[in-house]
Amino acid sequence: MAASRVNSDRVCARICHKYKYFFYFSFCLLCLQFFIGYNFYAVIQKKLESTEEWKRKAEEQLKRLTPPASFQAKPATFSKVPKKLYHDNEQIHWHIDDSADVKSVPSLNQSDKFKPNADKKMEITCVVDAKEARSAISRAKTVECKQEITKVACLAKEGRLYPTNLTSLCPFKGTYPKGHYFGCYKDVTQQRDLAVVKELAQNSPNNCIEFCLTAGYLYAGLQYTKECWCGDMYGLYDKVLESSCSSKCPGDPTLTCGGYLSQRIFSTGLAEKKKNPAPLVTDVISSSNESTARVRIVFVLTVSGRAVRQVKRLLNNIYHPQHYYYFHVDSRHQYMYMELKPLAEKLPNVRMSGQRFATIWGGASLLEAHFSFIKDLLSFVDWHWDYYINLSESDYPIKTIESLVSYLSKYKGFNFMKSHGRDTPTFIRKQGLDQNFYECENHLWRIGHRELPKGIRFDGGSDWVGLYRDFCSYALNSEDEVVIGLKQMFSYTLLPVESFFHILLHNSVFCGMWADNNLHMTNWRRKQGCKCQYKHIVDWCGCSPNDFHAEDFDKILNYEGKPIFFARKFEPVVDQEIINMMDIHLFGGKYQDTISFKYFWQNEYHHLDKSTTGNDVTRTFYDSFIRRTVRLFQSKSSRCALKVKEILEVNLLFYLDHFNGLVVQFNASLSEWQKSVPIEILVQQKHYYKILNPEGHIGRLQNLEVGTDVDPKELIFRNHAGLMGPYSEIQLRHVWGQGPDFSVTVAWIDPIGVIAAVQDVSIPTQIHIGFSKPQLKTPLRPGVWTTKLLYKLEVVAETKFLILPLAVLHGQPLRPSQAHLIHNGPSGLYDSRDFKEFQDKLKVSVSDSQNLKAKAVINGMRTGEALSEWIDELSAKFWDVKDSCSKQDIEETCPLLNVCTMSHWSSIYPDPKSKIEVTLDTT
Repeated sequence: MAASRVNSDRVCARICHKYKYFFYFSFCLLCLQFFIGYNFYAVIQKKLESTEEWKRKAEEQLKRLTPPASFQAKPATFSKVPKKLYHDNEQIHWHIDDSADVKSVPSLNQSDKFKPNADKKMEITCVVDAKEARSAISRAKTVECKQEITKVACLAKEGRLYPTNLTSLCPFKGTYPKGHYFGCYKDVTQQRDLAVVKELAQNSPNNCIEFCLTAGYLYAGLQYTKECWCGDMYGLYDKVLESSCSSKCPGDPTLTCGGYLSQRIFSTGLAEKKKNPAPLVTDVISSSNESTARVRIVFVLTVSGRAVRQVKRLLNNIYHPQHYYYFHVDSRHQYMYMELKPLAEKLPNVRMSGQRFATIWGGASLLEAHFSFIKDLLSFVDWHWDYYINLSESDYPIKTIESLVSYLSKYKGFNFMKSHGRDTPTFIRKQGLDQNFYECENHLWRIGHRELPKGIRFDGGSDWVGLYRDFCSYALNSEDEVVIGLKQMFSYTLLPVESFFHILLHNSVFCGMWADNNLHMTNWRRKQGCKCQYKHIVDWCGCSPNDFHAEDFDKILNYEGKPIFFARKFEPVVDQEIINMMDIHLFGGKYQDTISFKYFWQNEYHHLDKSTTGNDVTRTFYDSFIRRTVRLFQSKSSRCALKVKEILEVNLLFYLDHFNGLVVQFNASLSEWQKSVPIEILVQQKHYYKILNPEGHIGRLQNLEVGTDVDPKELIFRNHAGLMGPYSEIQLRHVWGQGPDFSVTVAWIDPIGVIAAVQDVSIPTQIHIGFSKPQLKTPLRPGVWTTKLLYKLEVVAETKFLILPLAVLHGQPLRPSQAHLIHNGPSGLYDSRDFKEFQDKLKVSVSDSQNLKAKAVINGMRTGEALSEWIDELSAKFWDVKDSCSKQDIEETCPLLNVCTMSHWSSIYPDPKSKIEVTLDTT
């Protein structure tokens, strides 16, 4: 035993001697760490003390801005940022804290720091630390917009954008008052007693009751400390001892918030919403026998875009001299306004809105616009309307107006609005109602999270409404706290028309006059309609309904027995056949025997429309078509020599729901006809799509086309004519039938044989429409491009498309220095990758590519007449001038020109379905 101990001691001694230097080093290192840590703590403590001192001073100043308890909100003027705060003698100094820890937000430069007005009487510091507001400020382009966003962010942070509490004026109250306690009740996980749950970090009876009241529920239940449950019924299970509900509330430790599967049940004080079922009326009220009972409607048509003919067709089918038609045209769409204004000059029951708004999707200006309309309509002493019904250019009737009048006459006084139909907390979250937004620069900027006003029931749904006149007047003119407060809140709200009138109705004296029906059916295909297609104009993802197609006709007919009178969306450039089918169904198809019944014209360019003068690419194409027409006429007849004065307009032509060409109209004079005459030409596209090997999986392929302006909702290109230039963002649209899933490779080859990009694309088993976007550097080299499809590295299909050189840049003729930069492709490769391994498979010859490149360099230096010749040579490969006509009958002078009223493709050809034919008889 002794020997063993000795040996152990020797081993320990050797180990200690061996590692003694390591122990010394570790000890020194530990001391150094303690020293550094102590100094770092001292520095941090000093900074914290200075920060606390800054906070203390700031809080002292902010206390002076706290609103009095008797605060009453002032009437909202929709002036974006309130001009006056709680105290007239105080102003705020806003600035941005660049040290705030915000991830994924661009850095802010010195221009983002805004100084107070020189004449301010007091300076208050507000730190914009919300990441959404900081991001919005950094992305806004103008100093004015940055300043306004900053003000809103500061006011929101201080709780001063709108009142935090409002009082409902609905006379219908619950059986029990707000806060009435029913007791502690058992709950079961398999089937919950109450329907909706929200975890509240500061849960308390008051906070939970307010949450459930806002959501419109009759009962609130507190469970498991932080859980707040809401529902319209309770008591599935027995009452239990109060000791089972003894968990302390995090928001108020003096109170209890239920327990495990035990909940304290309270009343929110609400009564059930009065839905007032209003079934369809089968008997039509006769205008001769019961004319006094018939309501009169003002149709408020908020329209935009360029589908003027569709708007006129809609008006034709809802027009009656006893009703009224009020048009608002988006301020950015001058052509629509120009075309509709003559209707107001011709018809006494048609008027145009005097104030025009840029009605961006989801914008707060939409609600401002509706109040402007209502104010106008109430001021028209000669318009005796009962109902306010809003429509857009994409709405269309699915029942006659006579049946609508009968329906509204029976339920006169009710307001028709559709609720969301799901639990309100989910609706609030998805709708963005719990976020502040601000509109400037025609963009809706997200400012950050917000708390909704307490004390009122929230709701919402569709922004298509049927409002009774008395309620319209109340919403516009009332000085009730709830009206004024909601107007203030909705000045900073996304999609305001989808909630404002709903919430006001349910919290006003009109709460009993609601029918859960907006008189519309909507074509929702949410998988396609919720693609965030509005991200360029709003900091949010929303959904939009799809267009109806002919195959949806039976779906529409299923609503014949329901009180639904309009449907949306209808868009003739997507599917006019469904609109024609509705006309035949409702009105007997009085125009179906006309040739133009199957045609649709939509304007793309008009010389008087200063808001949309066309872009450089389209103008280059249009001018080329006209030059080629002039040469064509000269080659066929000396009597038809044309001298072009100016281009007048361009229309897209559709026939049987297919794009059929461009109709270009221009002013010209003939050698034997001194006066100018409008001439139209039809130019049609050539297609180069082909399947090289239809065997196997590739037999599923139905179409290949390249274009721009993808609509992810309708799965089409909005650039219907496919006019593309060097800076176009091109994509491939590929259409497949049903079959086995597989993968293909997409190769993009430029005009000189350079492989610009290669992509792998998966094709699913179902019918599929896909889009493939190559990541290409611009400018793209002008000329004929080829897109090839490869399956197992064999080319099986291809299509060709044209990238046209530009004759103008920003509306001015191209200069030589610009031509060299724009028309010779990008510097270096289109893609960062090299695709030399695909050269043999794609049959791209390096020597041929070098020869083509030398020619392309020469072409890329062209300007003036030489450039026009190159452009015309290329456009002729993809577009044919098919026909021509003149507005006046000059066939004897020039036999090549028929009169346009006899040319069924011409925009001047009679189109009775879109011609306003009305009577002024008001009896």
